Amino acid sequence: MRYLILNTLWFTDLFIIGFLILYNCFHLFFTTLSFLDVKLWIGRSLWEDRRRIHNSPFLPTITLLVPAYNEEVTIVESLRSLLRLDYPDFEIVITNDGSKDETVAVLVEAFGFQRSEIDYFPKLPTQTVRGLYETKVPEGSLAKRMVLIDKANGGKSDALNAAINAAKGDYVCSMDADSLLVPDALIQLVIPVLENVNETVAVGGQVVPSNGCDVAGGKLLRTGIPDTWIARFQLVEYIRSFTQGRTALSKINSVLILSGVCALFQRDMVLRIGGFLTTRMTNKMGIEYCGAHQETVCEDMEVVVRMHRYMLDTGIKGRVVFLPAAIAWTEVPEEYISLGKQRGRWYRGLWENVFLHGSIMFRPKYKQIGLFSMPYQVVYEALGPLLEGFGYILLPVSWLVGILDGYFFVLFMCTSLFFSVMISTLSVLLGVWSEGRMSRGSSVAESLLPFTPKEVGLMIWYGFLSNFGYRQWIVWYQLKGFKDFLAGKKSWDKFARKGFQKAAS
Repeated sequence: MRYLILNTLWFTDLFIIGFLILYNCFHLFFTTLSFLDVKLWIGRSLWEDRRRIHNSPFLPTITLLVPAYNEEVTIVESLRSLLRLDYPDFEIVITNDGSKDETVAVLVEAFGFQRSEIDYFPKLPTQTVRGLYETKVPEGSLAKRMVLIDKANGGKSDALNAAINAAKGDYVCSMDADSLLVPDALIQLVIPVLENVNETVAVGGQVVPSNGCDVAGGKLLRTGIPDTWIARFQLVEYIRSFTQGRTALSKINSVLILSGVCALFQRDMVLRIGGFLTTRMTNKMGIEYCGAHQETVCEDMEVVVRMHRYMLDTGIKGRVVFLPAAIAWTEVPEEYISLGKQRGRWYRGLWENVFLHGSIMFRPKYKQIGLFSMPYQVVYEALGPLLEGFGYILLPVSWLVGILDGYFFVLFMCTSLFFSVMISTLSVLLGVWSEGRMSRGSSVAESLLPFTPKEVGLMIWYGFLSNFGYRQWIVWYQLKGFKDFLAGKKSWDKFARKGFQKAAS
């Protein structure tokens, strides 16, 4: 019996080690793909005329969908940033999703919303709409319309669907009410659409923590890295996830998630697949894929996967594109419990999507989505934290009982640390990459992320430090998220916002 246990431990150790080696190889491959795309994106900024794009008669109308639940602290600054967007044809539709705070009152006071009989066509079923409001767009803004929907609470997906029902745009842009967009965000998002209007069905971009930045009047006055350790760890994580991970997956048309902070969707495609997933789904295709009365806390992933399935089932050519450029800034939690709950919810949502759409895996019909992207999500993003948590216990135990050679154990841990730090460092360096204008003197294209060399050095340092305690804390809450998934938990676990940091007067 002892021999069987020891051999089982030995083979399990080898499996975990092999798993981590393959995981790091994947990320080195992703880093290479990302570098090619970042280099291309930065290089084209040297010659691309954004004003010409801005004045193009072919620009589609865009509706910004802004779901709001208890957002009284940040929503005014967020909307002011939207009103500053440099795009000639867009509208803003805010949905108050049954907030328990003064979100509606704050909006009415700040922007003068009044009850109005706006066009509202309930193509997507939602919770009861209690009131429709409209206001005059502030002078100086390029927005064409500003609408507020007040409805009973139904969750973020339900709020997005209500906004789509009131939208007039050819494309809809899902938003978070606590985020800020850069002025040319919509121009950047629409470039892939103009390049291939028939195939580009969704576009997303880089999201960066706004903690440590100064904001006034909805305008980002000064960028900087956060003051707290926990927010700095998240800054490195965001850069690694977006600049390296999703940029690489976009290169091979395998993106399965566009951040709900800001993502552009072809409105007709969203309507065809039944909108964002809620328990009130009536769309035949949506019910066929997900079943009746289903929901998820990771709606930004689910809607993208459903789009891929629909296009591959019907033979429609389409691409989901991720841009490495920073288009949005958002507040991240600065309390460990709040962060843990957020990451637990994200992990729970990932497992919900695995069970909703896992049937497409390893089916040639679904091409790179079924053969690579979805299996990668399951093996490394879903099972990875479970194996990592198990490994934190198993490997030291194997070393203590003599199964794992002490020298090999130390060597393996140092190698794992080296790869983790290297990938984080390369991701940060990708984010600040710049290209020189070789034919025009010393002019240099701006990097993706506006950080100084000192700040870059600090981010690399925090990428190293995150391996000692922070990463294990995240894994712990992911394990709790898995437990919540098995228990059927559906709550959001929203963390309290502090609001954007104000510029010093």
